[in-house]
Amino acid sequence: MNHRTLATIAVLSFALCGCPCRSALGGEGKTRSLFMPRELRERAWANMRQDETMTRLRDQIVERARPWMELSDDQVWGLMFGPGITRSWMVWSDGHCPACGKSVPMYNWRMDALNRPWKTWCPHCAAVFPANDFEAFYRSGLDRRGIFDPALADRSLLFNAAHPDPNDPRHRFGVDDGEGFVQDGKRWRFIGAYLIHGQWKQAVLGGINALSEAYVVTGDKAYARKAGLLLDRVADVYAGFDFAQQAVIYERRMESAGYVSVWHDACEETRELAQGYDAVFDAIAEDADLVALLRAKAAQHGLENRKESFADIRRNIEDRILRDALDHISKITSNYPRTPIAIATIKAVLDWSGSRDEVYAIIDDFLRRATSVDGVTGEKGLAGYSAFGLQSTALFLAMWDRAIPGFLEEMLDRHPKLHDMYRFHVDTWCFTRYYPLVGDTGWFATRTDQYQGVRFQRFGDASVSSRRDPVLAPSMFTFMGRLHELTRNPAFIQVLYLANDRAVAGRWRSRGVYRVCSREVDHLTARGLAFQGGGGTGA
Repeated sequence: MNHRTLATIAVLSFALCGCPCRSALGGEGKTRSLFMPRELRERAWANMRQDETMTRLRDQIVERARPWMELSDDQVWGLMFGPGITRSWMVWSDGHCPACGKSVPMYNWRMDALNRPWKTWCPHCAAVFPANDFEAFYRSGLDRRGIFDPALADRSLLFNAAHPDPNDPRHRFGVDDGEGFVQDGKRWRFIGAYLIHGQWKQAVLGGINALSEAYVVTGDKAYARKAGLLLDRVADVYAGFDFAQQAVIYERRMESAGYVSVWHDACEETRELAQGYDAVFDAIAEDADLVALLRAKAAQHGLENRKESFADIRRNIEDRILRDALDHISKITSNYPRTPIAIATIKAVLDWSGSRDEVYAIIDDFLRRATSVDGVTGEKGLAGYSAFGLQSTALFLAMWDRAIPGFLEEMLDRHPKLHDMYRFHVDTWCFTRYYPLVGDTGWFATRTDQYQGVRFQRFGDASVSSRRDPVLAPSMFTFMGRLHELTRNPAFIQVLYLANDRAVAGRWRSRGVYRVCSREVDHLTARGLAFQGGGGTGA
């Protein structure tokens, strides 16, 4: 198919040369990046040299990675923690601030792991907890392996730093030793929740995402080295995390599986770790400085894996993160089809040439089930759970289509109901304003002004540096455009028009099909344009 492209529209083609599945890798395991191969990275670099929008995107991604680049290697290595402190999904699920007394339920406590490490604060009065210097307490309890052991920690550090006098009645107010601050029989797990939502999601996983994407858009191996350092340190301890045994949710143990996070987030996080590893693989596989750094760290901390070569580092990451997840599927079992998406991604990252048939069988199975009820999974909640499976499937299909030529065409041939999957939320969208909110949608009788089959994300002037989510995830504007190209269904291009706030600068006819154009499209499709190949343009 001749994919013609218009630089000012939200319809892009990702045809690539040098498909990984065509290369003779001999089933010897991972030898190159699958989802961010060199051809794709070079295309992005060329586009970013020539296009102002792409340059701005690159600069924002680089700025997003800056905090980790300003840390020393020792500091980056020390970001990851062990499972010795009880983690909590909330500070207190239906609680209040112990300082001002105002309600602070569920996930409303504030955290910024990079700028205010080991602290959380009230959204009302801004009182900061824990009141003690927990970082000093934590550092005092690190064993030789760099893992916190509460038996080693200096408990003389457990006092309110603003009230150091032992006779002061507030000397112990707000103090958390990792197991929470207790007052009047109530427990606030400031550190337990911070470990998940602050240190893990923001500092560790956020760092891997930011650094790997900075490498992709710049080719600077310094970013890949930092990402590899952090990935390897996560691998040292990841297999030892077990949310069901080590964490609480709604103030109690509920046998909820997971790793650092509970099952639904653990599924997505493990997949992100696989994709981050894949993104930097080509750089770290030949980085002798990274091997020397990790070898020294292993010797310093008496680690079992001595990191004598990249093969040792690769084994550490692949066995203790990726294969461990495959061996403990219950820890990443999530809403359908997120788990098979994670499994297929992990297996493909580990050894695409050796597992291609197995991976395609997984994909075929989950797409059959995911489209089994009028093109969707059958899970109830049109603007909520009914849509979540479609949205994750769209990202999956778009990511594979970006890396493997002809992938989406092949999936549509093998699973024609994919057309119904993304038409479903067009047909059930009343006046482009309402979905029948039956089932678990989180709200009642409210307007839904956006098509829910995919999640459109705009690239605008606002900085992306505070985001944890990957910035270079495939553009859903591109994905819907690809669906339109392949199915000729005008509904998909209409969805693009509506998602573009009905802002149309012109129309272009190709093969009898109108494509929507807009002067604002640079802000909508930057992530897609970054990997756009050649092809003609028209107006």
